[in-house]
Amino acid sequence: MTWKHSGKASAFEYIALDENVAQSYNLIYNPVELKSTRILITKQALAMLGSLNRFDQQKVIEEITFVCNNPNSCSSVKHSTLPFKRLFRSKNQFKSYHYLIDFKITADNQVVIHDIYFDTNATGPKPRESLERNMLYNVKRQGGRFNGAWDSDELQQNKDSWGLSGSGATQVSNQHAAVNGMQNGLNKATWLMGAHLDVAYPKDSFDTYTLFHNPTDRMLYDVVECIFDKRKGTKSQNAQHLAAIFFQSQQQGKKIKWVVHSQGAIIFTAALEEYAKTHTIKLTSQQVAVHSPGAYLPRLKSAAARLGMLVHQANSNPFDVVPNMAGQNNLSPSSLVRSLKFMGLTFLGTELTSPHTLPYLGLESYHTQLRLAGNHRRAQDVLNYIEKNT
Repeated sequence: MTWKHSGKASAFEYIALDENVAQSYNLIYNPVELKSTRILITKQALAMLGSLNRFDQQKVIEEITFVCNNPNSCSSVKHSTLPFKRLFRSKNQFKSYHYLIDFKITADNQVVIHDIYFDTNATGPKPRESLERNMLYNVKRQGGRFNGAWDSDELQQNKDSWGLSGSGATQVSNQHAAVNGMQNGLNKATWLMGAHLDVAYPKDSFDTYTLFHNPTDRMLYDVVECIFDKRKGTKSQNAQHLAAIFFQSQQQGKKIKWVVHSQGAIIFTAALEEYAKTHTIKLTSQQVAVHSPGAYLPRLKSAAARLGMLVHQANSNPFDVVPNMAGQNNLSPSSLVRSLKFMGLTFLGTELTSPHTLPYLGLESYHTQLRLAGNHRRAQDVLNYIEKNT
């Protein structure tokens, strides 16, 4: 998050943010912070706070409290030739904080929170994918639907079918939404999850969806995140953030069809469990399709059933090590042999040869992809499996 000290002025239309005001705007807050810090804020900034989900509200109010207490923090630096303009980079290690807090100083040296908006320098794709933010993005269709990709030209057409619309979103504003898996930069997650939605909901006609972007922080740290969210205890801030989005969407009565892929299924399961800790409102207006899950499916289904959420039949390639072994959904000896044989393609193969990345359309389609990609050895393994099991 960035704090922008935008100048000095003599008068503002502002009010004090106390518990009564916070409750009237349905804000989630720490009572100690509001009582210990005098926060003056404009109604436009309050409206923005009110539009955020509960998790974002808590984090932004924490930052507002700090800037009110430390307007001249040593972390503030000059941003332009204007003497009173400052930027402050948050010390919070959670990377999702991408809001710009615009604050001013009154004639009697009081800090006033003037506005809150997206920090456009923090949102969007980055040359270093680990610098991308965990946040919501609106995505717009620019091409046709995904109905298979058997060569590199067809794959490129599918990549060009989706693009970001705007710099970010404060809530799910579409009927379809997705949570991407590990090792996905924003550009890849945008088209890939669009393809997964096309396969998950083939009868739906939609040209936009909302992406809950799970940024990659390289393989090792992505695996650590997965292990952390599979624990029974405290969940990651990713999961807490998504749980707040569930609540916000349900309160607004939105009907949302989710698709989750790979690590996205782990985050989704953890978010459902986190949601159940503090909420009793059922999630009956939301449903989810699960693709190649890194999560244990019975656990995801159990958490969803307790909250009234519909879970569609999972869709996974039988040669995919992630749902079979990492998700522990098929630990049979034959599954272990298949998974180990194709593990190299899962982690080191191309998008066309991997049994994990693209939406699973059936073994015949996967066999065709492998054959056209020139991997005749693994194509023969798939063909042998088809002949043995049909």
